[in-house]
Amino acid sequence: MKTVAAILLTAAPGLAQQTCGDIKQLYKDNKCCGSPSKTIEGMGGGGSCWTPAEPLLQGVMPSLNGRPKLIMGVDIDYPPYAYIKMAPFGSNTDLDNPVGVGVDMIKAMGEHCGFDVEVMQAHWSDCWGDGEIGRGLLEGWYHGCMTYTHAAGVRNRYLEFTNSWARLNKPSGIITKLDGGVPVLKGTDTLSGKTIVDVTGWAPTADTLFFVKNGCTDGKYTNFTVVQGDEITLPTDGSYPASMAKGPNDRALLAVLNGLADGMWVYGDQAANYHCKDGEVMEGWSCDLWNKFGTDFAYAQSGMFGWMHNGTTVAIAKKGSGIAAMLDGCLDSFMQTSKFLDTCKIMHGEPAHNQLKTCIPNEFFKEDPDYKADDITKEPYMFSTKAMADGGHSCKTGYCTCSE
Repeated sequence: MKTVAAILLTAAPGLAQQTCGDIKQLYKDNKCCGSPSKTIEGMGGGGSCWTPAEPLLQGVMPSLNGRPKLIMGVDIDYPPYAYIKMAPFGSNTDLDNPVGVGVDMIKAMGEHCGFDVEVMQAHWSDCWGDGEIGRGLLEGWYHGCMTYTHAAGVRNRYLEFTNSWARLNKPSGIITKLDGGVPVLKGTDTLSGKTIVDVTGWAPTADTLFFVKNGCTDGKYTNFTVVQGDEITLPTDGSYPASMAKGPNDRALLAVLNGLADGMWVYGDQAANYHCKDGEVMEGWSCDLWNKFGTDFAYAQSGMFGWMHNGTTVAIAKKGSGIAAMLDGCLDSFMQTSKFLDTCKIMHGEPAHNQLKTCIPNEFFKEDPDYKADDITKEPYMFSTKAMADGGHSCKTGYCTCSE
């Protein structure tokens, strides 16, 4: 109420001599706001009742022109969805803002639906932490965070998710160490008695391992123990020292490579997304570590979708905030347009690729000559482990077969 009263005072200087009691009574008499065009009685010259166009954030000037203004947070270690540009640069502004599919999507939605958006760098842990909502979303540092997959389980008790612009595009997988080319975890393993490390703060969350099926046997996993990667003490020497870790995915992988866990519960495409060119250095993960894919570690299981309610969403927000409902109407409309196709075709990542096969297709996609079905040669992570042998894969390519 203090915020509304302050804005009314600013808009109507004639009220400056009135008391706080007068303002409270004015608010009560008019039951502000109801309708943006409602005339307020008792303001001398009259006026309009101001209604915020977006949920208010502390320390942020709200929109005063009726056009919503959103502030969204992303971290920068999740290409192609959220990252920063790498050299060579075309402008001295190239590092001023996060880039990626998530940024493209919400910016294009804003143009389509008539809202403004600022995308700021944030820590993933301030959006979602170790099994609970992050401080940034809880305390309203920003309206929402972006590029989250709608997982089943614990996140739904804290968060609301927008609809997804992507089909079920984020399969999960289980990474294991290769010992002389042989996987520590076999494709047929039930995980009984095994220790699985979860990437702290990232999907798929630990509880969703119960919802997927073994891609070789179609059986559920049972009697396993899950530990958080950030809670494991890594060795300071040896072939895989703690100093190699730049982020939570690195720490979880190092736990597996050091024999502190049998497997790593992770996105099925994480190894592909974290692949680096020779000599390349990335800010959010260790290229030296992830380039050992297919030699030191591989996926024992891939192509598991049972952990998901939906694909990659536009945003998550604090449960009950109304952000999801606010964005969903726009998303539904935007996804029927040719501009949605154009947005999905923007190239990101290394090697550069678009989201043409990831986005939920509309009538414009089917007319595009570049639109093709999934290819196990190029996107093995989209396929079950039982398909890897016929698809030409093995532990040497990073995707083990059921018989290895």
